[in-house]
Amino acid sequence: MRKRFLPGSRTTLAVLDLIFMAGSVAALISAIHDRLALGTAAQTAAVIVCLVANSLAFAYASGCYRYDALINFSTAITRLVVALGVGAVLSLVVIHVGLNLVFDSLAFRSISRGLTIVLVGVGAGLFGGMLSRPLFLAMARRHWFRRHILIIGTGTRAHYLRDLFRRSDRRLAELHFLTETYLGGEPPAGIPGEPIKPLRDVATVQELEARLHIDQVVVAVDDPTDMHFDHLLPWKANGVPVFDFNTFVERETGRVDLKWTESHWLLYSDGFRFGWLDRGLKRLMDIVVSSSLLLLTLPTLAIIAVAIVFEDFGPVFYRQERVSQGGRTFRIIKFRTMRVDAEKYGAQWASHNDPRVTYVGRILRRTRIDEVPQLVNVLIGQMSMVGPRPERPVFVNQLSEQIRLYHLRHCVKAGVTGWAQINYPYGASVEDAECKLEYDLFYLKHFSVLRDLSIMLQTFRVLVFAQGSR
Repeated sequence: MRKRFLPGSRTTLAVLDLIFMAGSVAALISAIHDRLALGTAAQTAAVIVCLVANSLAFAYASGCYRYDALINFSTAITRLVVALGVGAVLSLVVIHVGLNLVFDSLAFRSISRGLTIVLVGVGAGLFGGMLSRPLFLAMARRHWFRRHILIIGTGTRAHYLRDLFRRSDRRLAELHFLTETYLGGEPPAGIPGEPIKPLRDVATVQELEARLHIDQVVVAVDDPTDMHFDHLLPWKANGVPVFDFNTFVERETGRVDLKWTESHWLLYSDGFRFGWLDRGLKRLMDIVVSSSLLLLTLPTLAIIAVAIVFEDFGPVFYRQERVSQGGRTFRIIKFRTMRVDAEKYGAQWASHNDPRVTYVGRILRRTRIDEVPQLVNVLIGQMSMVGPRPERPVFVNQLSEQIRLYHLRHCVKAGVTGWAQINYPYGASVEDAECKLEYDLFYLKHFSVLRDLSIMLQTFRVLVFAQGSR
């Protein structure tokens, strides 16, 4: 039995973008390279690489390859336009600073020619991106990316998976169910909700795989007692991966779902590796990124400081005690966004359209600019660029009593951004804090420097589209 090749949907879309964008940009730039004063093939190639690389990087950062944009054409194009627009600004800087140092050419010295190059590149890139998406959607309609997943179980866990894959952003999969009798157990009775319709004619592994083209097997039984899991070994031996329920949910949702997760599963599962090299690279990246961003944003920060003072003549910065790695506290630095007397009645959660927020503060919160001074905390080592959101000690004490495993989020430094921040909106309740903890646990479990870089890039989407601000 040979396992069929199943292309990844997001990888395929990224490759299609690369092909069509690079082809469109290369064709147009090459056609008018004399008019743009691009004298040599090396100069033309450098411009094409610069434009395409920036376009793809910002397409990823703006969320063009997230599940919610894969099969939603309007969302995909909106994000692509934003990505190309911001990428154009960076491309213009790279052309006039970077390429001008490497090549002696009028194209890289002249602002007007450089702007023309960028506008031509953005137009060609948008054309390429609009070509690749209909092709991708046509491939999706022909089920190129549709996974066939065999789920063993018909209880509450199986119901959860069925409901998860009914969401609009999860439709690139087809589920097949087998009852617990496949493993020698009994199907549970009295499960609320729409009943699951399992396969009736249970055949051998080879027959099931040949008929249904199974790509993955998931064990989603509620009570594994006295079940015979050796029946699943032929799947594994024939190259079809077999997942337990918790591992599968973690892979699909990008979080550790506390509703189902047992402590012993976390204890024995893979992950939670923090090597000294990773820690050293993470600290080096924190220093480089925070210092660079502070220097780049310094003029803007000065203007914001003046605006805050002029609104109510209060202090510019707001310093507050927060909790970071090991439960240690530090004083976080933020632009003040609330009235000076905002907490005269004690600490409280921020609410939607909070009346304590000033007019300037509302703009700063919506754009997340109020968070920029935290880069100072990162530079001096109290925070990291990526990590769990730092909470106040009073809230940490409350949440530690109400949410199990909450203390684990303090195994790493608190971050300016994080996996939870880019995947879940602003939290202002115990339920929100629990959901964000599930994302934080996933980050801790799968920590790597490359993931940190990915999270920092994807923070661009949160900033530009003002998601989750209050």
